[in-house]
Amino acid sequence: PDWPDDLARIIYIDGFGNAMTGLGAAGLDADCVLAVGERRLVRARTFAEVPPGTAFWYQNANGLAEIAVNRGRADQVLGLAPGDEVLVER
Repeated sequence: PDWPDDLARIIYIDGFGNAMTGLGAAGLDADCVLAVGERRLVRARTFAEVPPGTAFWYQNANGLAEIAVNRGRADQVLGLAPGDEVLVER
């Protein structure tokens, strides 16, 4: 009962370096920007929608907003770790 509906933090880094947030993607507008550190990330539906090396966010299979880099590791490129804050810019 004390767990929030949305948690604006990185909650998990997968084996590919993608950073899962605790934010439900369905509650975020398609033009919503997520900010981590100094980087502002736009939404893409697939990795192919952005050029190689580009950071973005997408809705993962669990329905959460996940941060990725096309052909790269978001954790390394963006310096992300579990617990890092994610800001939502609407």
